[in-house]
Amino acid sequence: MRVLKAGVKRDDYNWRQIRPGLWQRDADEAEVFYSSLAKLYAGSGRMHFAITGHISLTISVPSDEDPEIVSRRLDESLRIAWLRQRYETPTIASTVHYDALDGKSKKSYRTIPDDASTKAWLEKTFQVISPGQTGEDWANSDPLAPTTATLFVVCPAIASQDSSTIRRDLILRSPHDIIDGIGTLHFLNSLVTKTTQAFTEGEFFRELPIFDGSEASNLSPPYRVAANIPSTPTPEHQSRLSTIKATTSQPANPDGPLFVDIGIPYTHGPLLPGKHQRIAHYLSRERTSALITFLKESHPGTTVTHAFHTATALTLRNMYTSLNLPSMSSTSSSTPSSMPVPEQEQQVMRYTNYLLRNERAACQPPYNSPLHCVSVYHSLPSTKLQVDMSFTPPTTSQEKRAEFETVLNQIKDYYTSVRDDPLHYALAPAIWTNWTPVLPEAVLNGEEKMEVPKPKEVPSVSVSSMGVVDGIVKRVHDLGEERGMKLEVQRPWVTGEELTNGLGVFLGSFDGVLCLSCAYNEAWHDKKEVDEFLWEVERLVGGWVEGVDGS
Repeated sequence: MRVLKAGVKRDDYNWRQIRPGLWQRDADEAEVFYSSLAKLYAGSGRMHFAITGHISLTISVPSDEDPEIVSRRLDESLRIAWLRQRYETPTIASTVHYDALDGKSKKSYRTIPDDASTKAWLEKTFQVISPGQTGEDWANSDPLAPTTATLFVVCPAIASQDSSTIRRDLILRSPHDIIDGIGTLHFLNSLVTKTTQAFTEGEFFRELPIFDGSEASNLSPPYRVAANIPSTPTPEHQSRLSTIKATTSQPANPDGPLFVDIGIPYTHGPLLPGKHQRIAHYLSRERTSALITFLKESHPGTTVTHAFHTATALTLRNMYTSLNLPSMSSTSSSTPSSMPVPEQEQQVMRYTNYLLRNERAACQPPYNSPLHCVSVYHSLPSTKLQVDMSFTPPTTSQEKRAEFETVLNQIKDYYTSVRDDPLHYALAPAIWTNWTPVLPEAVLNGEEKMEVPKPKEVPSVSVSSMGVVDGIVKRVHDLGEERGMKLEVQRPWVTGEELTNGLGVFLGSFDGVLCLSCAYNEAWHDKKEVDEFLWEVERLVGGWVEGVDGS
């Protein structure tokens, strides 16, 4: 067995033309992590954490314009924009593979030297489909993840839609070792901007780029190069890494409290993942505004993410303690085998999770800009988030509010510590390596597939914040004053394909509306169950804000 490692020399991460038409560099630690997880779950026939990015586009066509002509023009403009986007961010056409000779994963980019090659790439990666459903519904219908980033232009069939309104749903599907979540939103925004230009600027913009290799200068470097991280850890960095290793290997204190790790209850039985699913709740503008105002006025420095992460932890604890424990065994169909037993009511319930952080702000210009959105520029924390709660929930409104704010402060302190850590960005490559599974050579080569990991005994619920998406995705694009048409963007979201029995919660706002969504796998969870989980999270946050019973 060979341990899969990213290259250790700084120069290994520079793009080089190794033969005509082929550029290559070593994959870095984050890219290796996601590539390894895809191989680890390859036996399921699905791609773990494959990216799905979504936006809806609508155009209200004036009475003096033919909707059919405008519709065809929009589709052609999208096709041109996709090609131009490849020239501007060519890493979207790259792939990650394992090089057995070097014992490393490589990221490769091939140019498209002629019209026939360009046409073939378009046919493969730009697909206009009419599935008779919205893009969101189609994304939940189990489309297999392509090995190369692909744009699906979904023409939804909506009976109530005004014939003068044109709608297209864009779905970007990509391996996670090519692009991350925030990068996907930037990419889709840039694609829509180019679509608008192609629609309005005529033949000048519609002249297609020539992929003669000049686009290779736009290839994005890996994170450690973009953030200018030393190839060898400094003494300060090495000291911190040693401290992290020592802390994580410390045994539990036998004289301390008995901690019980809590996760999301799930249906026992299936060993292989089924369809990845996404469900979303949208808060009204009024409720979103009231929440933000409350935080600014009553809890300065507290974010919407802090509040919803707090409610997530408390919801999990409440789910455990509300179950009829005496009548349940460890093999119950809806209960993890690690469920505490009744006589352990003095135990401390512990919610453990991690924090994914966008690191583009740590990158050097121009790598901190949307010009390099096709990248994996985020990090994992050096320490896990651990939230401790009483086994027995409080009963009075005052006690519930006090507990909410106690948990809130634990979570807020954790987020703040990561944000204010000046070394965190530089430690990211080593942390990714620590999280990366070691795989046999035959699995890395694609010659064999491993047994898919079994469902987790304590499946986690992660919370990822997209923030205020309006700062990334422009909502309205002018299609020309003389036409009086505008292209409007709605419902931008992104998720990674969930193949475990945990839940991935996502939070973000757009156009003044907060969206709380969740990714799950239907092998272990159903829509009703996840829907109820999100409603309970909402209820706890709302009760805390409004100061009513339930917070």
